[in-house]
Formats: sequence, C-alpha cells, structure tokens
Amino acid sequence: MDGHCIFRVFWPKRLCEPIKESGYLVGWSLGANVVVVASKVGFANTEQVNGYLREFQQMQGGMGLADAVIVGYLSREGEGLCEMEPRDRSPLWIDAFTARTQVAFRDILAFGMAVPGRVIVTVYDESIDEPWHYYLASPINLDLTQPPHTSPQTNRIPLQYILDHVNAAKAVYTHIHGNPQPHVQPIESPSHWLSNVFVACSSWVLRASNVSVMGMRVTKVSAVGQQLDLVVRRGVYALEQWKAKSYARRGPRGPHNAEYASFWNSACAALLDVVLGCIVGAVLVAHSHSVSTWVLNALKQHTVTSLQQTIVWLRRWPAGLKLNNGMNGFLAELFLWLVHFWTLVFQPFTSCMRTVVMVAGYSGFVGGCSMQLAVLSDTLALTTLHTYWFYMVATRIFHWQLVTLYSLFNLFRGRKHNVLRNRIDSCDYDLDQLLIGTILFTLLTYLFPTVLVYYLTFVGRRLAVIMAQGMLEIMLGLLNHNPALYVALRVRDPRMFPGGVCYDTNSAFERRFIEAAWHLPGSPVRLSRDPIPLSARNRMNVTVLHMRSLPIPVSAVFFQYYQIWVQFSATYLSQGILRSLVVGDVVRPVQRLQHTMIPGAER
Repeated sequence: MDGHCIFRVFWPKRLCEPIKESGYLVGWSLGANVVVVASKVGFANTEQVNGYLREFQQMQGGMGLADAVIVGYLSREGEGLCEMEPRDRSPLWIDAFTARTQVAFRDILAFGMAVPGRVIVTVYDESIDEPWHYYLASPINLDLTQPPHTSPQTNRIPLQYILDHVNAAKAVYTHIHGNPQPHVQPIESPSHWLSNVFVACSSWVLRASNVSVMGMRVTKVSAVGQQLDLVVRRGVYALEQWKAKSYARRGPRGPHNAEYASFWNSACAALLDVVLGCIVGAVLVAHSHSVSTWVLNALKQHTVTSLQQTIVWLRRWPAGLKLNNGMNGFLAELFLWLVHFWTLVFQPFTSCMRTVVMVAGYSGFVGGCSMQLAVLSDTLALTTLHTYWFYMVATRIFHWQLVTLYSLFNLFRGRKHNVLRNRIDSCDYDLDQLLIGTILFTLLTYLFPTVLVYYLTFVGRRLAVIMAQGMLEIMLGLLNHNPALYVALRVRDPRMFPGGVCYDTNSAFERRFIEAAWHLPGSPVRLSRDPIPLSARNRMNVTVLHMRSLPIPVSAVFFQYYQIWVQFSATYLSQGILRSLVVGDVVRPVQRLQHTMIPGAER
C-alpha cells in the first residue's frame, strides 16, 4: 500500500459511548481502504463471531452485499489485545481502544503490518429502534413508475454501495444481540378465496374497458370507463402487494419506504374519496328531484336558449359589424335548424335526468366522489354534443375559406405553391386566370368577416366546454392522487424519505475521537495530551465527520400533482392549441390526465 493512504471508516454512533467490555468489530471491508463497522461482539472468540456472521449471511442472502467479516478489535484502556491469527489474515484491520469517554486508533493493519496514513472517521446513526431510517446517496424516488436512478460507472466505490452496507448495520446488530427479525411469510387468511373472486371479476371489467367504440377505447372516450379501469387496476395491484409484501402488514423497512408509502397513501386516498362520495351521494339521493330540475333548467338555458339568442343577435349586425346578409342568413338558419333538431333528439332524455342524478349519488357509495365527477364529466360531454357539431361545421368552413384565400392571394401576386418542393414559386398566369382569381379573392374577402364571427362564437363555446372538462379532470386528479399520507409521514418523520447525505465537520462527535500516542507492548497507553515529546509519538491523523440524512423537500411529495399539471399545460396551454385556433384546425376532445401510478402499467 501507499505510504500516504487515506482510510475511510464508517463508525456507528453507538460505539462512541463508553463500552463495558472489549470485543471484535464486525462489518464489511470494501476495497483496500473502506471499512464499514456495524457492531461490536463482546465475550466471544473469532470462531463464535464467524458463526454469527455466517448465520446472518444465510438469513440476508440475495441482498447484493459483501460478506460480513471481522474488521477489527475495540478494547478498553489497559486491557490486552485480540488474537493474533485473525488480525494477521485480515486485509484491513482496525486496532482501536477506548480511553475514558473517548475512542482512539492504535493502528490500521494490512495482514498484520501497520500501514501509515490518514483516517477519515464517518460517524453514522444506525437507528436500531427505527428500521425505516436509512441513508441514500440521491433523493428517494416516490414515483414507482419511474426507472431507478443509476450512478455512472467509475473506478471508485459508489457511495450508494457503501451506504447499502451502512443501512444493513442495524440488521447485523439486531442479529448478534439476540433479537433477529424473522422473515415474515405471507399469511393465508380465510378470505383468500374472496380475493381470487375479486381478481376474476376485475379481469372481466378490464376486458370490458378495453372494448373499442368507433376506433377508440372506452377508457379514452368515457371518464367513467377510465375511472372504473383505474379503480380496478389499483385494487388488483393493492391486493397483490398485500399478499406478497410483508411491509404492507408490518410497516416500513428501509428501502421499501417508497412502496410502503405508496401502498398506504393509495388506501388513504381511496378512503377519503369514498367518505366524500358518501356525503355527496347522500345529498344527491335525498334531493334528486330538485337537483335534476335545476340541472335541466341550467342545460336548457346555457346550451339551447342562450345559443339561439346568440345566433339571432348575430343576424342583426352585432356590435355594429356589417355582415353579408346572404351568408349571415344562411349560416343563421343552418345553426338554428341544428339547435331545433338537437332539442327534438334530446327531449326524450330529459325524463331520465333524475335517474342520472340517482346513479351519480349511488356511485359515490362505491366509487367515491371521483366516480361522481366522472359521471358529471360524461354528462357534460353528452349534453354539449351539439355545440361540438356546431364547432366542427364552423371550423371546417373557416379553414376551407382561409386556405382558399391563401391560394388566391398567391395567384393574385403571380405565385403558386410547388407541391413537389413544398415552396412558393413564381408562375405566369393568363389574363383570364388572373381575372377570375381576383374576382374570387375579392368575393371571399368580403365574406370572410361573416364566417369569422360565427367561427369565433362557436370556438368560444367549445373552449368553455373543454376548460370545464379540464377542471373536472384536475379535480379527479386531486382525489385520485391525494398525497395526504405522504405529507403526514414527511411532517412526522422527515428521515423516512431521505434526500441524500451531508457531512458535519464541527460536530459533538469530534471530541469523542483522539489521536493515540506511542505505546510499547505491556506498557500503559498514553494519550496525545500527555507530556511526551512530539518526536517520540507515532500518531495517526484522524478526521471525524458526522453523516446525516437529509430529508426530501415537502414539495417533492406532490410529485403526482406536478405530473398532472405538466400534462394539463401540455394539452391545454400549448402553442399547438393557439395555432389550431388561428388556422382553423380542430381542437381535439379533452385528453385524460389520470394514470394508475402502478409500476409497469400503461398511463
């Protein structure tokens, strides 16, 4: 080894206290200069200690950790040293002792030979009584649908690999000191057959939700279908997690904190959703008649009466605009006839409105308030279907006239569009072509304000419906992805969601470690503050750091709301929407913003 080696020793906080007896230090030797000390075993020889460690390896197999070994010896002041054989066979050995209330390092040995160098002691809190506390090099990812973070490959030992052994130190301590945590097998309950029935029914519902209607799946068209699909998928996933994972029944266990929090947060969100649904459902069922009457009056006022009044107002030169009488009369008669046709078609369904209110009320007792919002969203889409027809007619007319005006304007300038090269080229037109093009361009220019007024009218109504559905989607997201438990756990115990580590240099643990002076076999140990000449000392340079776990910020627990806002802004607040409105392209129906938050599932 190099004569100027830097050794990194991760030292548990428990061993900074005065010890009652000497003992072997057990842990992991990672590489040539990194040692993770897990615990101390007193009143045992090396054969017994190795037996404990072999039992631990068998119980904790498959964790991806190095084999736990004896990494050193911690003795009390004035007591003898350890056995020579394990020290001489160890590639890295810590020889330490305690003096009063302090800890000192005699030597760092490699195969029995002292290696000079510098020791960086990192004190960590093993949190024996709080197994959900652990260290992470990077912030914990609460979104289980995202792939795990991978650090770039380097020649150095990754920090997270070291922290994985630090996190396992509490398991070593628990096993050695006679309180091992047995592996909990899934518990078979008498309701096991009920879960199988639920899974079978859920598979049938999922197949029904994947049925295509006019080339589109039900979950893409209907908010109720999407919500039912989401609830069933979450229920099946939660049932599988409960049956397969022990953390769902015992509580959080270190790296499973994200899965534990996700499981119970989904349960709390579903419970809160059902409670709100029961309250709203009871009100709807008790006042179904008055609610249905109010809904019918509101629909008639905003989707029929106001639309007819607007069209009639447009026929009378609105706001002083002098529109083309022929085009204005044609469009007004067309849309008034469509409104009348819609009232005739929709009239039979008005008698079913009370049934719809009752269904919405009772759905809250089963699917929660989110299901009631889904019913409201689908009802809004169906009752405003005629405004979508009007918008499509006005948009097509506006777009065709805009494209025709653009082509005639190029003809008026003596240019044409080259389809093969996708560019505007010069062109020599005949006199009769220029004359006819000029006449048509002038005619369409005078008709354009009339078409534009009707286009803006129905675009405004269509945007109002889209924004209303968008608000309902946001409210669905607030209920489906309610982070109430995330916030409660973050406030109650910030260390449950680690966001990285930090190191304190000026901490109280710095006074716990001292630099050992020279010593002779059989002679009492002297400390560095003893009046011994500096040249007579064989001291080790020791730097003490205190490693603390940083919690994630409170804003990080609202990651699901952030994803919903990103989807909403990308769908409704994008430049594509503005471009579609300007050039007359069709603004597509509302995009569903909900997702299951299940690993590997389609969003």
